[in-house]
Amino acid sequence: MRRPSPLALLQEHLGTCRVRVHGASQGAGFFVAPGYVVTCAHVAGAQTGKRVPVFWKGTEFEGSVMTASAPPRGRELWPYPDLAVIQLLDAPADHPCVWLDSVPPSHGADLTAFGFSDIYEPGEASERSAALRRGGTTDALGGRMLELVGGEVNKGLSGGPVLNHGSGGVCAIVKATRLKNTAMGGVGIPVNALRLLDAQVYRALIRAHDAFHGCNDQWTRLSDRVVDNGSGGFAEGLGPVLNLTEERRLLAIFSQLPAEPMGEGLLPASRAGDEGESGGKPSGTKGHHAAFFAAAVEGARVPEDYPLLDHRDVFTELAAQMPPAAGQLPYELAFAADLVRRAATAGPACQGAVQDLRDLVLLTAGRLGVGEKVQQRLAQVPAPEAQASIIARIRHSMRDRRLYHVRVWRYRSASDIEPAAPESDALPLNQAVEHLAALLPEQIEIMGGATSPGLIELILPREVLDEGFADLSLWPQMHWFRLGHKQRVVVRPLERHETPALHAAWAKRWQQLDGKAVSEMVVCVCGRGDQHQAALDASFESDPTLAALALAGSPQSQPVSDAYQVAVAAGVPMMVWRRGSPACERGDGGRCGVPGRRACPGNGFFTELCATLSDTRRDDLPETIRQLRVDAQKPPRREGHLGDDIVLLWDDPRRQIPRSRLAPAQEGRP
Repeated sequence: MRRPSPLALLQEHLGTCRVRVHGASQGAGFFVAPGYVVTCAHVAGAQTGKRVPVFWKGTEFEGSVMTASAPPRGRELWPYPDLAVIQLLDAPADHPCVWLDSVPPSHGADLTAFGFSDIYEPGEASERSAALRRGGTTDALGGRMLELVGGEVNKGLSGGPVLNHGSGGVCAIVKATRLKNTAMGGVGIPVNALRLLDAQVYRALIRAHDAFHGCNDQWTRLSDRVVDNGSGGFAEGLGPVLNLTEERRLLAIFSQLPAEPMGEGLLPASRAGDEGESGGKPSGTKGHHAAFFAAAVEGARVPEDYPLLDHRDVFTELAAQMPPAAGQLPYELAFAADLVRRAATAGPACQGAVQDLRDLVLLTAGRLGVGEKVQQRLAQVPAPEAQASIIARIRHSMRDRRLYHVRVWRYRSASDIEPAAPESDALPLNQAVEHLAALLPEQIEIMGGATSPGLIELILPREVLDEGFADLSLWPQMHWFRLGHKQRVVVRPLERHETPALHAAWAKRWQQLDGKAVSEMVVCVCGRGDQHQAALDASFESDPTLAALALAGSPQSQPVSDAYQVAVAAGVPMMVWRRGSPACERGDGGRCGVPGRRACPGNGFFTELCATLSDTRRDDLPETIRQLRVDAQKPPRREGHLGDDIVLLWDDPRRQIPRSRLAPAQEGRP
C-alpha cells in the first residue's frame, strides 16, 4: 500500500486547523494559537466584541471578535488588510494550530488554499482545498496582495489559510476571487498584514502562536519532512545561516520576554508616539523594536510596510535580509544577543527565559563558528546616542524634472524620525529653496535653537548641491546670522538614497572612516586624464579604503561631475569641495594619480584641506567645517580662505529617512 506523501500529510493536518465562521458573511478561518482564529474582516465583521459562531469538527463554539480592520465605505470589497482575529470563549483543549510563515512565496511557488464550498450542494458547505500557484503582486484597496493563480478561488475559501509548499508554513489568507466560477484564481493577504491590526491583540496572538509551537511539534515534524530543515551553515558566497529548528526555538523564547523596552541605555530609546496601540496611547514599543533592527544590520532601512510590534517581527524581518558577509554574525543572532544584553536588567520573572536565550545563542554561534563574535556582542558596551538633526530632502517631480518637492524630518534616532511638514507641491528650484528656508527656523528652534549648533542634513540631487544653503539668512531680525555659521550644514546625494543597490558599499566605506583622521584618508579627485570614469570605478572597486575625497572643483563642473557620479555609485560617503569652483587645471603638465593620493601642485584646496583637518575624525567633521565657515568671516578677511564656499558631503548610511513611494507620472491629474 502506497503511503501518503509528506506534503499530503501536512495538507491533511492543515485541514484539521480549518474552521467555518458565520459572521457578517460565511467563510473560513483557521487556528493560529490556542483559542485564536484568524479570518477575513468581511467574514467575521468589523465590530469589536461581536459574538460569532465558529464551527470545528461539526461542533459550534462561540467566538468574540477581538480586532478587525475597518469596513468599506461604499465599495464592494473591504479595504486592506481585511483581517480579523476571533477568540473562542470556550475553546477545545486539543485543537491544532498552523505555523505562520512571514516570508512571501517566490513567484510560481506551489500553494494550497483551504476553506469551504457549496458549489455541488448549494447551502451545504463542505471542506474544499484548491491547488494554486503564486502569481504576481497586486497593489489594490490600500495594500499589497499576493495573486493566487491556476485554480478556482470560490467565496467559501475567504478567510482560509494558504499553504506554501516551499516553506511548509501558512503564508497568506484568502481574500477574494478574481472572477466567480472560473479558474482565474484570486488574491491573498500576506500574514505580515496581521501587524496592521490592534497591536495588543496581535502580540497576544503571535506570542501564543510561538509558545504553542515551542512545546508542540506536531506541525513542525510534518513540515520538516516537506521542507529540508537542513543543518544551517553558510549561504553560497555569504555568511552563516540558522536552521529552522534554531529559528523556532528562538521565537518560542522571545514569546516569554516582555514586549516593552527592557533595561535602559543599551539601545536608543524612541521618543516618538506609538500609533496603532490600543487606545491610541503612545508607548514607544514600536520605536524600541525599530532600534533593535537598526542595531542588528547597519545601513538597512527599518521596514515600513508593516510595523515592528514584537521581537518576532524584528527577527523575521532580519531573516528576510540578504545574509551578511562570511565571518559575520547572522543578523538574527546579533539581534538575539542584543536581546540578552537588554534583558539582563529586566525583572526576575523573565530571567529563566533570558538564560535560556543566552544558552541557545551561544550554542548556535558555536555550531556556526562565530562563537567569538557573539561573545563580543554580548559584552558590547552601549553605543553612543545618535546625533539629533534636521533632515531635508529636495527631489525631482516625476512629472517635470525642472520642478522639485521639499520635505523635512526631525531625526533623533533610527527609531525616532518625525515628519515636520507634508511634502510640498512641485516647485521651481528657487521656490523650493525658499520653501525650505521658510520651514527651517521653526524646526531649528524645536531641536535646540539657532545659537545651539545642530546638524542640518540636506538630501539633494546633483544639480542642487551648489546652492548656497550655508549662506541662507533665515532670521530677518538678525540678518548677519548665516545658516552654515550657526548650524552644521552638510549635503547628501539623493541618487544614492533612492537606489538601494548602492547601500552595501556605502555602509562598508563609512565604516572604513571610523576612528581615523580624515586627513589620512582623504584623496584628490578631478576626473581629468587617467581619472576617467572606468579607471576611477576600478580603483573604488579594488580599494574599500577610498572613502573621503577632496574634489578639485564643483560636482557641476566637468570632468569633476563625471568623477562625482562614480564616487556616489561606489558608496563614497564623504566629499569636500568649493562651491561653484571650476575643475582644477594642472599647470605643470603632470598626470594625476587614480585617484591622487599625494599633494597636488594644481589643487591648493586639497593641500590646505589636508593640513587643516589634521586629526579631525569622521564624526567631528561637520563641526570642523562649521568653524571654518566662521573663521572665514573673521578679520582680517583673506580672499580664498578655506572656509569660503566650502561644501561638505557627509553621508552617514545609518541615518536614513523613511522610504516613500514615488508619485506616479500622472500625479495631480484628474
